[in-house]
Amino acid sequence: MIVALLVFICILAGLIWFTAKMDGNIESAFTPAGKLTPVSGGIIHWQKQGSGPSLLLIHGLLGNSNNFNELAKTLADRYTVYSIDRPGSGFSSRYKGTSASFAQQSKMILEWMDKEGIECVSVAGHSMGGGVALRMAIDAPSKITSVSLLCPLTTPLKGGAGPLSVLYIPNEFVRSSVAKTIASPLRARLGRKQVAQIFHPESVPASFSVEGGGLLALHSRSFYEGSRDTVSAQGSLYKQQTRYCEIQCPVGVLYGEKDTILKPSEHINAVTDAIDAAEYQVLPNAGHMIPVTQVQACADFICAIDAKGR
Repeated sequence: MIVALLVFICILAGLIWFTAKMDGNIESAFTPAGKLTPVSGGIIHWQKQGSGPSLLLIHGLLGNSNNFNELAKTLADRYTVYSIDRPGSGFSSRYKGTSASFAQQSKMILEWMDKEGIECVSVAGHSMGGGVALRMAIDAPSKITSVSLLCPLTTPLKGGAGPLSVLYIPNEFVRSSVAKTIASPLRARLGRKQVAQIFHPESVPASFSVEGGGLLALHSRSFYEGSRDTVSAQGSLYKQQTRYCEIQCPVGVLYGEKDTILKPSEHINAVTDAIDAAEYQVLPNAGHMIPVTQVQACADFICAIDAKGR
C-alpha cells in the first residue's frame, strides 16, 4: 500500500513538473503583441491595424487573436481591425470568480470598447466567438453595426464538439486538477492529431503553431479556461437564443460545408429562423477553421454583410 502510494505521488509530481515545464516553454515563445486594457473582471489583450471603420474579430474556443493574423491583414485595407483575446484566452485575463458566461464576456468587451473610445463596431466572430458576437448585438444594439459569423456556435450542443468535447468538465476541482496534471502531457502527445481533426478536411498551415498562435492552446491555463468556457456556453446559449429576434443589424453566417466540429445546419438555422433578414453561405469542401484556411472568402463575406449596415 505504501509503495503504491509512493508510486502515485511520484507520477503526480512528474505530471505537475511536465506541465510547468511545458507552460514555461510556451510562455518563452510568446509575448503579448498588442496592448492590455483593464476591465471589470479581468484584462483584455488586443491588437490593432489598418484604417477605416472599426471591425472587431473575436476568436473561438482555445483560440487567441493570432488566429486572425492573415484575415486581419487582408481586412486592414478597408477597416481599422481590432483583434482581441477573449477573456481568459491568449493574454487576456479573467479574474478568479469572474463568470465565463457569454453575457459576462460581452460586458467585458463592451467595457473595453468604451475605455478605448470605440463608439461603434462591426463584429466578426468565429466558432464560440460567434456566440459572443451575437450576445454583444443583443446587449448593445446601438454600438454594433453588423455581425458576421464564421462557423459559429449559436445554439446549445446536442452532441459533442469532436476533440473539444473533452473540455466539458463541470466540476471545478476536477477541472483544475486535470489542467495541472494530465491535460498538457496528453495534448502534447495527441495535439497534432486533434488539431488535424479540427481543421479537417483542410490541411493545417505550417505557420499556424507559432504565427497563428496554435501552441498557446497547449498551455494549462488555456485548458482550464477553455473548460470553463465550454461548460458556460450551454447555459449562455439557452438564455440568448430566444433573443436573437431582437437583433436589428445585418447578420450573416458563413460555414464550411464539411465542418466536423459543429453541425452547419443546426447553427445556421438557429440564426436564420430567428432573424428574417439574416443571410448564410456554405463554402464547399471547407472545414471549421475557415478564418485560417479560407481567408479571402471570409474577408469578402464580412465586407458584404457589413456593407448592408452602412
